[in-house]
Amino acid sequence: MQAPSHAFELPDGWTADFEIVRTLHGSYAGVAKLSLSGVQKCALVITQQLTWDGAFERARIRAYHFVREWVSGPRG
Repeated sequence: MQAPSHAFELPDGWTADFEIVRTLHGSYAGVAKLSLSGVQKCALVITQQLTWDGAFERARIRAYHFVREWVSGPRG
């Protein structure tokens, strides 16, 4: 299942492509790929969560933290 990118509430220029799957054991795991102006900057691995909502919330929080650090940190 894919989550809508706009649900991540990222700053202008940032987008997220998030996909989670149900594992053989019934939990949910996935990857959130974050891009800035169309250039991928990272892929966040979302470890197994009990629910799809839990996996999505984990991805949302991790994406927020990554972008916050990227914006505030030095580049170069």
